Amino acid sequence: MRSACLLLMVLASPGLAADPAPSDRGMEGFVTVDRLPVPSDPVLARGREIWGGTCQNCHGGDSLTGAPKVTSTRAWAPRIDQGMEVLIEHAINGFIGPRYTEMPARGGKEDLSDTAVSSAVAFMVWASGGAEIATAFAQSLTEKD
Repeated sequence: MRSACLLLMVLASPGLAADPAPSDRGMEGFVTVDRLPVPSDPVLARGREIWGGTCQNCHGGDSLTGAPKVTSTRAWAPRIDQGMEVLIEHAINGFIGPRYTEMPARGGKEDLSDTAVSSAVAFMVWASGGAEIATAFAQSLTEKD
């Protein structure tokens, strides 16, 4: 019994799980990178790092920014339905949303490469209900290298 409890504690520890746990509204409170699982795919894992250094400021749940909260399937589903190409194009070049909220180009960090931005977008999709799509996209990036 003790080892089963220990195993559950390890699996529930932030950053150790292999799969995201998205929900309708997303995780409670402001989401920081240390609260999110580490994907086994290296492209998605790199995207998690980039997300933590750039994207979490808006996509962690600051409702004033209008950015969809990572892990919120309700917020991400219509975006994921647009396809990875559209999401990445918006993230790289910037985008003004239907409610006049702004996604700044490259998250406001001009030094991020297209690949870095693509990895961060794929991570957000992975953690927000689109794990299958994000994993396939990440594998396609790996195959190009």
